[in-house]
Amino acid sequence: MVQENGKRKKPNILVTGTPGTGKTTVCTALAEATQLCHINVGELVKEKNLHDGWDDELDCHVLNEDLVRYQFIYL
Repeated sequence: MVQENGKRKKPNILVTGTPGTGKTTVCTALAEATQLCHINVGELVKEKNLHDGWDDELDCHVLNEDLVRYQFIYL
């Protein structure tokens, strides 16, 4: 996030929830209405291999928070 005087110009908004609840739809509309950037972390994790494998019980990737955080430094 671009900073001015050590403070962010725009907020980071994290939206979480179970699959199929409309997170992407809401975030896309929010980004359009506010001129904020929408980053789908789940897609980013898959595309850039930012995970530690697959969790069969939860049916999802195991997110590697360190790799994701490092990725956002350069976005």
